[in-house]
Amino acid sequence: MQFLRRPHSRDLDLMVNISAILLGFLATSFQIFLLREFSVHFFGNELTFGFVLASWLLWAGLGSFLAPRFKPSEKALDRLYYAVILLFPTSLVLLRFSRFALGVLPGELTGMGPALLFSLGICLLSSLPLGGLFVFNAGAAGGDVSRVFFFESLGAALAGLVVALGVVPFVSNWEGASLIAAAGAVAVFLTFGRRKRSAWFLAVLAGLAAFAFFDLPSQKAWWRPFELIRSRDTPYGKLQLIRTGDQISLYSSGLPVFSCPDPAASEGAVHFAMLQNPGARNVLLIGGGAGGGLGEVLKYERTGVDYVELDPEIIRLAEDALPEKERKDLGDGRVHIYFDDGRAFLLKSRKAYDAVILNLPEPATAQVNRFYTLEFFELAKSRLSPGGVFSFTVPSSENYIGPDLRDFLASLYGTLQTVFPEVGIVPGDTNVFLASAAGLTLDPKTLDERITKLGLKLTSINAALLSSRLNPLRTGNLRRRIGERPARINRDLVPVSYYFHSVLWSSQFKGLEATLLRAFARLPAHWLLDAPLLAYIIFLLCLALRRKRTAGTFLVPLGTMGFTTIVVELVVVIAFQSLYGYVYGKISLLLAAFMAGLALGSWFGRKRPAAGRADLLMAQGGFLLLIVLLRAVLGRRPPESLLFLFLLALGSLGGGLFVVSNRFLLKENMNYGLGYGVDLMGSFLGALAASAIIIPLAGILPLLDGLLMMNCFGLLFVIISWKRPAGPA
Repeated sequence: MQFLRRPHSRDLDLMVNISAILLGFLATSFQIFLLREFSVHFFGNELTFGFVLASWLLWAGLGSFLAPRFKPSEKALDRLYYAVILLFPTSLVLLRFSRFALGVLPGELTGMGPALLFSLGICLLSSLPLGGLFVFNAGAAGGDVSRVFFFESLGAALAGLVVALGVVPFVSNWEGASLIAAAGAVAVFLTFGRRKRSAWFLAVLAGLAAFAFFDLPSQKAWWRPFELIRSRDTPYGKLQLIRTGDQISLYSSGLPVFSCPDPAASEGAVHFAMLQNPGARNVLLIGGGAGGGLGEVLKYERTGVDYVELDPEIIRLAEDALPEKERKDLGDGRVHIYFDDGRAFLLKSRKAYDAVILNLPEPATAQVNRFYTLEFFELAKSRLSPGGVFSFTVPSSENYIGPDLRDFLASLYGTLQTVFPEVGIVPGDTNVFLASAAGLTLDPKTLDERITKLGLKLTSINAALLSSRLNPLRTGNLRRRIGERPARINRDLVPVSYYFHSVLWSSQFKGLEATLLRAFARLPAHWLLDAPLLAYIIFLLCLALRRKRTAGTFLVPLGTMGFTTIVVELVVVIAFQSLYGYVYGKISLLLAAFMAGLALGSWFGRKRPAAGRADLLMAQGGFLLLIVLLRAVLGRRPPESLLFLFLLALGSLGGGLFVVSNRFLLKENMNYGLGYGVDLMGSFLGALAASAIIIPLAGILPLLDGLLMMNCFGLLFVIISWKRPAGPA
């Protein structure tokens, strides 16, 4: 079906090519900014990221399905682009002020039900029309879907590079979104040549300028009745410094980093560990030092501190806003500050530490969870001196340990016990976990004697409080409660603790989300993979039983490819995160590598006009080979560049398969958006299932095994179906 009148001219061909590049550029840029902003306002862990990605792909797929119902002229394309460019900042405004619609206070958590609803609503504004624009561009190209796909992928790869290297390190999310959208508006104005519509162009620029200007005022409005002092967007997230009375608090992408003064938190995080080895000379403090933790370590006069903080802006903000004492602690001669990922630093370090104190937020995301896994605990143990101690704190409950909290604490406790022969827990509204290869003491009298001998002046740790928190009945009851069920071990490739934290988080709200998450957690892990695979096989069997070949023969590879590529992308991102450190600074580059592969694969596919069955089967077989290779390298530490090359190869196979499948599909069905929509719908299912459920509960390696089986059956289906005579779609 032809959507646009297409007089043949080189100018029109150039316009279509630029339009397709612009489509990919805007779509990918908008996704990156939306994910970053969503993490701030909806306690963004991988569950909510899965919601956003799935919602974006869902609406884009539906947009491509619905587009054939409309027949816009070529003259309307510029107005459609202008509309999308204005809808995106509108969606960010709605996202920022979502807390008022939900009736929650600043920093207060919301359930996953509202997160899912808002992700669907926000993505609808931008993704649905972008999906339709792909089809309109294909119509303008005379039905040359592969050409539009190639240039769209090229634009998407360009967006990943521009946003990662030229935007995110220098400006805020809203300012970056405004710059990208303004560049898109300029491209639309120059490409479509609608000089008579200069008013449209100027109105769009004015709207984007106003959007960027109101970034800080809107953040201040969001935080009321609290006072926003500073706000910085960095490659690692959004930092916001808040004043509430005499207290200063720092949040990073919605998660609290520290509050000052907060002696109870700082003392609890440091002294239970330090009192195990009061003569400690070398201490590693990972995170949380600027808010008071560093000062507590420095109370031990012979101790030197290596303080590791990922984001340099945290220290800069602390030096600007914190009281004089905390600023002096940062400049103390016994302190060495390193700006690095804590896990990467520990991997590179060869120093033996008497104490390693992890002072990070609880494992609410897969990124933070990598500091609470079996592999990290083994790394920490290998860097401890004989008699050294490792510690961390997580929020808990003072008196009652419910089932959800029990599962969460048990996963951490059981994982620690797998690595360390001695593990102790200090009960309270915050649990302090201690681990060592030597002995530990939780005797309140002994600890109080050490405090007195050292002359430590502490607020929240004294004889009375120690006797209460470390009462043998209380510590014994906590251990028994945690040990009621077999612990699920938290690993890099099976990040189950962050899933249990998500269950614990969702249990605070009314709705079905907590019940559903608990139900998934109780299922045997293999069923999470076997049930979807069985449904897929039954679906293929129903299609294969048809007597004649239909469009389904070519749609199945597209849907399977969409599912496979998004799942493998998520696997690579999590693996990259675990191996090399904080991934969000490089997620744009990882995405750019995949998109560049799509462009490369579609370009080669277009160069083979006589491509046939063998090309389709080779692409399907290539996915099998890549999955096997990925499974082989995970668990090792390959060069960082290898994962970028892997995504490039994955994208190349996907791009080639898309072109070849669509070439055959369009002979059966002239719907330009059908193949694109099925690809996106497959990606939607993969993003929703893999990131939210399967990866944390079943693990990455079993997931890759299931993905391998899925692609084997998909390949078998294509072989069988191809032999049948063609029939109606």
